[in-house]
Amino acid sequence: MPRYPVFTPEEISAFRRVINTYREPGSYAPGQWSVSPLNRRSDIVGTFPDNIVLRDIAVRTTEQMPGVILPAADRARLLRAVVETGVPSVQVGAFGRNRSRDEMRADVALVKAINPHCEVVYGGVSSLDNVRLAADVGIDSVQFWAAPYAEAAAITASNSLYRKAWADEAYTDEELVSSVAAQLEFACQLVRAGQQHGVTVSVGINQLSFAPEAYVIQYCQAMQEAGAAEIVLYDGSSGMGPEGYAHMVALARQHAPDAIIGVHTHNMFDLAVACALTAARAGATVLEVAVNGYCSASGQADLAATTLALEALYGIPTGIDLARLTPLARLGEEVTGYKLPWNHPVTGREVFNWGGTEFVIQELHIDPLIHWCIEPQLVGNDRRWDITFDSGPYTMLDKLKTLGVQVDMALVEPVLHRVHDEMRRLRRVLTDDEVRTVTEAVQRKRG
Repeated sequence: MPRYPVFTPEEISAFRRVINTYREPGSYAPGQWSVSPLNRRSDIVGTFPDNIVLRDIAVRTTEQMPGVILPAADRARLLRAVVETGVPSVQVGAFGRNRSRDEMRADVALVKAINPHCEVVYGGVSSLDNVRLAADVGIDSVQFWAAPYAEAAAITASNSLYRKAWADEAYTDEELVSSVAAQLEFACQLVRAGQQHGVTVSVGINQLSFAPEAYVIQYCQAMQEAGAAEIVLYDGSSGMGPEGYAHMVALARQHAPDAIIGVHTHNMFDLAVACALTAARAGATVLEVAVNGYCSASGQADLAATTLALEALYGIPTGIDLARLTPLARLGEEVTGYKLPWNHPVTGREVFNWGGTEFVIQELHIDPLIHWCIEPQLVGNDRRWDITFDSGPYTMLDKLKTLGVQVDMALVEPVLHRVHDEMRRLRRVLTDDEVRTVTEAVQRKRG
């Protein structure tokens, strides 16, 4: 008979003691994660702000995803699920996208009923009337998106300009800002209007990869003088790398020391999370993220990946209910129709699937946090594994046990060989039901 289990209880205890000598409290949290302790050393990774706010903007960005039209009920489901994670700030829409006052009030009421302290944000403010509207419906904060190419900023100023052009109507002065001086003056007017009406006005720099350092300095100095509460650095074209983001955040902090600095990172180079984290180390305290990274084009920093990087790698609390992250990701897939890659970080359906490599699966009897740095249940996900050509009889036996299939030890290897034969024939791994069918066939044949 084969030796089963492979290791004695004494050997298992010895292995665990050895493995734990390579771990340190914090970077190792039993049942949660096991990451390098170097991630927790400020002399290596620098320091983070004491409080980092993750602002989820998926409800707004799904409005502009190609091919996505959310019915009101699905939009409300998504908004509710986002807020129920505990995110401290949520962006629910943008001006000019045809939502009525009653609909905007309903969004605010839904958010505040779940979490009265969750900040409700609207984007794309383009007039003083927008600020007054926000105050009327109960929105906490609005965002002005200023492009550094001020002389050409009218091309991205607002959708209303294009609608007026089509109707051969005159533009307003606000829509035709054509100099940095005029842009700064308009931003200051918005800040003052927000102060008057009790609405936070976030005066951000959009298209950051176009921005010269001198522009960032001038803009931030003017916003500091105006008493702006928040400045967000947006990289809509995804042309700013982590190092550049850190530099721009440092400039903004230096020249607007009283303002909250935030970042809005895009993902063309798969660096959105890295840019957000690097910006945080440089002093940004608001990181804009989205469920599943949803947005048009390359997308945003992913909510789940950013949250887990902060919590597990760097030990920064986010206040987010981690177990809700995967269910939220699945809801996002359901309502948008856009599916995540199989190995999408944290919430992918197979991101915790190491195949069926014999020694990796057998590690689970010793310590599940060796080849997995995060326990899947921490984020509401599942650990899966299949029988592959790397699987041996011990992993085959474990698979049968997990399926509740009773089999004589002498049949384990014949079942494994038959499974491998079927894999060659079908050119894929077998489903659990197919493994059961193969096992039953082997049992019948062996009598």
